Amino acid sequence: MGANVRTNRIRILDVPVDCVDEQQALKAVESFLMDGERHQLVFLNLKNLFKGRRDAEFRRLLREASLILPVHPGLGRATRWLRRLKLPVYSPFSFIIRLLSLTERLNRTVYLLGARKEDIERAERNLRASYPKLRLVGRFSGFFPKAEERRILMAIKKATPSFLMIGSGLPGRDLWILRKKRELNPGVYMWVGDCFEVFSGKRKTSRLAAEGSSLISICWFWLIVLLARIFNR
Repeated sequence: MGANVRTNRIRILDVPVDCVDEQQALKAVESFLMDGERHQLVFLNLKNLFKGRRDAEFRRLLREASLILPVHPGLGRATRWLRRLKLPVYSPFSFIIRLLSLTERLNRTVYLLGARKEDIERAERNLRASYPKLRLVGRFSGFFPKAEERRILMAIKKATPSFLMIGSGLPGRDLWILRKKRELNPGVYMWVGDCFEVFSGKRKTSRLAAEGSSLISICWFWLIVLLARIFNR
């Protein structure tokens, strides 16, 4: 983890998150792309916040993650209320666009994994058109049989991408990265949700930030925040 990120990691409702602006986050990712180590990036929405509170494996994922970016506006408001800190909140799709531009500028390589076959193929074509100098070194659709996983991992390892983007159709989502990253080459890995479907034109906007934002979940979140404020946690 980059030094700037480490010194700005805070906890909200006992879940870690990085309090960094976009410039700091991109600077950290730039160092990750160049340092020859393994780095998982995580978008923290309400669904992942709740998982981080109750699931031991997901807590380990967050503990080991190199960068955890908040994407739900409630997290920013709760941080101001509980800690009197301004927590920058990200738009996942916009940040991924910035990451692709950064990867292109640094002449790093990208692999796309996930989504339905027709969607990932269209996403690849559209990305090549939008980023003509981006080095896309491979793609594979999600929703594959378990028996195919070993072959896919070997193909990714052979392609040696600097940035592995993982979308829908992978069991465990962010946890798939945690479980498999030791089998992959060093680089940056990130679960991007339905962003491939946006790149393909199938969806107009990503729902990644809003995951876990049902009315019940939002009410439960603010109840936990209120209790944390009352008990000064």
